Amino acid sequence: MKRNLLLFTFMALCSSFIFSMPSDTRRQIKMKVRQPIEHRSTNHPDPVRVYINNSLLEVEFDHPSKDVTITIINSETGKTIYYEKIISLEKVRLIDLSEEDKKAEYALEISTSSWFTTGIFTID
Repeated sequence: MKRNLLLFTFMALCSSFIFSMPSDTRRQIKMKVRQPIEHRSTNHPDPVRVYINNSLLEVEFDHPSKDVTITIINSETGKTIYYEKIISLEKVRLIDLSEEDKKAEYALEISTSSWFTTGIFTID
């Protein structure tokens, strides 16, 4: 009986430890939005949210739009490591950066005809 109680207590403690660990390891990249002057007086929510999870960059658009340009530049070398012009409507875009330097700092630029946003990140 004592053995069963001890085993049950041990299992309860282990399960609470396992379930208290965070399951989402992605970090949000803070983006600075620049909009044309005629739109500055209105309050616009962020048009895009960007997350980095290890070497996977996840770009989420609030409202999918055509003609989005995504550019990633190595801040130390100035070399463009990723460039894409998206012409289809997409809600989420995943970019694999596993071949890139893990210790470098990168500049991310996302733009459309109505807004431009930038952010800085590192790969974990």
